[in-house]
Amino acid sequence: MGTEYMHTMALIRALRFLACALPFLLGFSAVLLNASYRRPLWIDEVTQFVFGAEPSTAEAWSLFLSIADTIQHGHTGIYIMLNYWTLNYLGLETLLLRLPSIFSGLFLLSAAILLFRTLGFSVLWQVILVLALSGQHMLLYFMGEARAYVPIAAASMGLLLFYVAYPMHPASRAVLLLGIVSAVLGATIHPYFAVYWPAVCLVAYVHRVATTEEAVSLRGLILFSRPWLVALGAGLYLLLAAITWLRGHPVFSYDPFQWLWAVGPLTHFTDYSHTQFLDGRYLKAAAFTLIAVAGALLLPIRLRGAVGALCAPILLMLLSIGISLLLSWISYRANYWILPRQWVGSVALFAVGVVWLWAEAAKIWSRLSPLLSLTAAAIAVSLVFGQAFQIHRLRVAELRARLAEPSLALSASDCTPVTRLDTSAMTNDQRNDAFVALANRNVACGGRVWPVFRAYYRPG
Repeated sequence: MGTEYMHTMALIRALRFLACALPFLLGFSAVLLNASYRRPLWIDEVTQFVFGAEPSTAEAWSLFLSIADTIQHGHTGIYIMLNYWTLNYLGLETLLLRLPSIFSGLFLLSAAILLFRTLGFSVLWQVILVLALSGQHMLLYFMGEARAYVPIAAASMGLLLFYVAYPMHPASRAVLLLGIVSAVLGATIHPYFAVYWPAVCLVAYVHRVATTEEAVSLRGLILFSRPWLVALGAGLYLLLAAITWLRGHPVFSYDPFQWLWAVGPLTHFTDYSHTQFLDGRYLKAAAFTLIAVAGALLLPIRLRGAVGALCAPILLMLLSIGISLLLSWISYRANYWILPRQWVGSVALFAVGVVWLWAEAAKIWSRLSPLLSLTAAAIAVSLVFGQAFQIHRLRVAELRARLAEPSLALSASDCTPVTRLDTSAMTNDQRNDAFVALANRNVACGGRVWPVFRAYYRPG
């Protein structure tokens, strides 16, 4: 009898561990499947790759500073330096060039899952959250792209988790480290982070006030923001800004909507970005959200309890949309392109806000009947599963196709390091194509980044 009991308990513990690990397994598999394994580099990534040809970190940084207010305008240079270090100290491989984005994707999914655990939501809702994030095609794409956009989302999610968790665990060194890492990553990786930090802090403060019934005050918000952390982040942010992107930028005369006209600005803003995870089921999602939230508010007070918890996710959704519109407006005012990649941070936070709102409403309904909560979860799954599954199927097919492609047949002469490329008779597009082809050949050959790439930003 004792042995059977021990076996039963061991089985229960194993099942519990698997259930707890399931959201992470799903999230990590989504990130790795979108890591762009064996996908050739393209010009936007090559503009990062070429820094790897510099002989030292100092020279790579000096090169960036020389073009920080022109070609590389609007960047802090930190992502480029991470690329330089991965290529020169870990090896010449496309995955290594994209490693900062891949790690940021893993950090983002982990922080989102842990946020839901901290909020007290079940494993089922954590899985729904992962499915929603896995249904955001643009977000997943940039997890496998050597560009500094997913780190913005990752740092924002990390800070949101920190601000929610820190008041509950003020003595936790792990939570403290999370806040410091998120703040430093966000403050140094991209200028856009300046608008995401106060947004996630305000959302967490609203959640704190709603769940503890503390009095709302400006002093309370300032203390809640952890001034020492703000000072650290702001100091790093302003220091980097002063020597890089804040020095200025070229005068632009582009059509801000040039890259949006193909399908229309509204379609880009919804179907192709913020609400893509809903797979076009907007009426069903709106009806479900309205019924879930309004119904929860109409329950008797003894059943609904504190409904203020619904405010934080609603605020997160509104601020996410607002930030995307603000960044687009800044581009519009500067006569620069409005680019969907500017919204990557908001795309992640908006999906989290929607699922968070559903989960909070379901928690209220569960006080009336657990079956109602399960029904809400089932409807949520039906809303987010389709798009996540389509993207998963597409990525699997792409990966199989790339794995089936034969490796490039390169001779010893093909892999002789190239030191010079005559581009004098080439158009700009032809020059870019030539450097892209050389970069992919360089990756296939391995070794170090070839000296020819030092000429990319030093033509003539």
